[in-house]
Amino acid sequence: MRRVADSLVRGIIAFAVLFVCAVSLPAYAAARPAGAADGVIVASDGRITLAPDALPAPGADGAGRYGVFVGEAIRYASVFDTLRVEYTAHTPRTAQVSLDVRASADGMRWTPWVVDVAPGATARFDRPARFAQYRVRLLTRGESPSLHALRLTPDRSAPSFTAFEDGQPPVAPTFTVHATRLGLVGRRTANGHRIAKRDRFVALPCVCVLSSRGGNEYMVRITYNGRSVVAPVYDVGPWNTRDNYWDPQDRRFFSDLRQGWPQDHAAFFEGHNNGRAQHGRVRFPTAIDIADGIWWDDFGIKGDRAVVDVTFLWMGRDPLESQVESQADAETPPAEALPGDATPPDDPPAEALPGDATPPDDPPAEAPPGDGDNAGDG
Repeated sequence: MRRVADSLVRGIIAFAVLFVCAVSLPAYAAARPAGAADGVIVASDGRITLAPDALPAPGADGAGRYGVFVGEAIRYASVFDTLRVEYTAHTPRTAQVSLDVRASADGMRWTPWVVDVAPGATARFDRPARFAQYRVRLLTRGESPSLHALRLTPDRSAPSFTAFEDGQPPVAPTFTVHATRLGLVGRRTANGHRIAKRDRFVALPCVCVLSSRGGNEYMVRITYNGRSVVAPVYDVGPWNTRDNYWDPQDRRFFSDLRQGWPQDHAAFFEGHNNGRAQHGRVRFPTAIDIADGIWWDDFGIKGDRAVVDVTFLWMGRDPLESQVESQADAETPPAEALPGDATPPDDPPAEALPGDATPPDDPPAEAPPGDGDNAGDG
C-alpha cells in the first residue's frame, strides 16, 4: 500500500512540474517598450498614447489624429509558430486601437503582419520563427486612445514545419493589375514617410505588408513595357486596406475571390460587393499606386493609369533575377581542353555591340501635371 501511495505522490509531483513548465513559457512584457514612435508617447509605465501634436491620419480625408509605434524585434530562445497576445486598451467612442504582430526566422525576412489582433487572441504563422515584432496603431477624432500591459507569449503548435527557410524559396508570384500614379507630393504615407517629388515607392491595398518608415521588409518588382523596377511598400490603398489579393484564396480577407484578382477589380468588372470597395464605389480599377519617380522617370508613362505586372518579393525569389542567372549560366559553357599543345586560333576582331552604341538624346521632360492627388484615394 505504501508503494502505491509513493507512486501516486511521485505522479502528482511530476504532473505539477510539467504543468509549471507548460505555463512558464518565455514571454515578452517590457515595462517601457523600446521602438520607433511616430505621433505617439510611451509613458514610463509602458502605456502608449497619441501625442497632442499627432498629425492627421494619412489618406484623402486626413480625418482625426494618427500615430504608430513599432516595437523593437524580440528574440526568443525557442522556435515558435504562434503568439498569444495580451494587452489592455482604452478606446473612446471616436477612437481606434489596432495591434499587429509578425514573425521572422532571422530578424530580416518577415512574415506579413497579422493585423487587428484582439486581446487574448493567438496569431499563427506558417513559418518557424525566433523573432517577433508588434505594431500599435492609434486613431482618434477626439479623446486619445491608449494601450498598455502588452504581453507576447510564444508557443509551438505544430510538430514540424514545411517552411522554405529549410530549402530554396519558391519563385515569388506575379500578377497583372491596373495601376495609378500616386502623386500627393508633400503628404504623409501610412508608415510616416513624407512624399517627395519624383519619389520611388508603392502603395498596396493591405496594411499587412506595410514596411516600416525607410525600411524594405516588403518589396515589389513592377514591370511595364520591358522596364522593371523594385520598390518598397510605404503606403496603403488606394481602394482597400485589407485586400491581400496576392495570397492564396484560403488566406485572403476576401476569400470568395481567387488569388491575384484584386477586390476593386472584381467590384468594377464583376459587380463584387455591389461595385463598392472599402473606400466607396470603384470608379476605375487600380490595385497599386506608384510614386511619380517610377511612373515618370523609370517607366515614362503618360497619363495617370496603366496596366503593369507586379511581383511580390517577400513571398519568394525574384523571378527576374532567376532569369538573369539562367542566361548567364547558358552563355558561359564549360571550357573544353585543346588537343595536345595546339595553339588556339586568334580571336576575331571585336565588333561594335549594339549595347555600346550611344543612345539618342532623351526627349525633353514633360511638365508633370502638377502635384495632383491620386484619384484612387477614396
